[in-house]
Amino acid sequence: MMEYLSNPRPPQERIGMMIWPTDPLSLVNTLVNVEEAGVRQVWLPVGWAGNPDLLTTLAAAAERTSRLIFGTAIIQVFSRHPVLLATQALSLYSLAPNRLRLGVGVGTTELAKSIYGVEMESQLSYLREYLQVLIPLLQQGDIHHQGHFFSADLSFPTPAPIPVLIAALGPATFRLAGEMADGILPFLCPIPYLLDTALPALSAGAASVGRTRPPIVAHVPVALTENREAALKAGRKGLGFYIKSPFYRKMLVKAGFSIQEVDAVADTLLEKLLVYGNISQIKEHLLEILHEGIDELVIGPVSVSDEVRETTQLAQMVGQL
Repeated sequence: MMEYLSNPRPPQERIGMMIWPTDPLSLVNTLVNVEEAGVRQVWLPVGWAGNPDLLTTLAAAAERTSRLIFGTAIIQVFSRHPVLLATQALSLYSLAPNRLRLGVGVGTTELAKSIYGVEMESQLSYLREYLQVLIPLLQQGDIHHQGHFFSADLSFPTPAPIPVLIAALGPATFRLAGEMADGILPFLCPIPYLLDTALPALSAGAASVGRTRPPIVAHVPVALTENREAALKAGRKGLGFYIKSPFYRKMLVKAGFSIQEVDAVADTLLEKLLVYGNISQIKEHLLEILHEGIDELVIGPVSVSDEVRETTQLAQMVGQL
């Protein structure tokens, strides 16, 4: 467990921002502006296959920033062998020491097969074995593994303490993270679900191997408006695609919402997921969530009317915590 992840930290180190990738040059410029606003950490989705490689872009961003911590949310494990990912991550670490948090996840079996020809009979088994190769190679620089999905026998001269977090929505993956990872990255999970379901499973997984519970880095959609109807409309537009997808649909039903609420992206659902209001109200709400027992937050700006202005104001709020 990385020490700086498990120790209590002030709010400005516990609230980051999600920045959606654009073309590499625009993304680098955005990251420079976000750092200048005082934000300490960002989380960046990798996007679909065919998008520019995120870690390559972050290497360029590292040269134009000095403090910003980069988190990948997430690199789909079927998209590259764990040895290749370790090589990329260690290269970025050499350019920007202690500024990378590596978020990985399984994605879907359909994409793995259709795009890369990778068979994942069991997503959880695939992820476990991926971590069994990736984590020792990063952190000890040595791996000798002959498994069902991967074979790797090599040593790296310069390992590095790069935290590895995993995308997780259900109890089995929460428990796996407790056993092996440096944290979880649950997307669109209601806070009560994380406290009631993720936290116990994480703790149980950690206890089973005698380690400290890793942190929850919870995604919180944020709409900068005091108008309830405008916030719900923006949330429905920005989040509806994800809410209706099978993985999130299943998670939300487990979290206590009805099928009808999920399929309709109902107001009652959005009001439990979305934080909205003016800057002061949003800040207060985020601090309340941290006080409830969530370790870290990553706020995902939901555009209401002016995406650039709203994202800039939210970045300034985070930077001034």
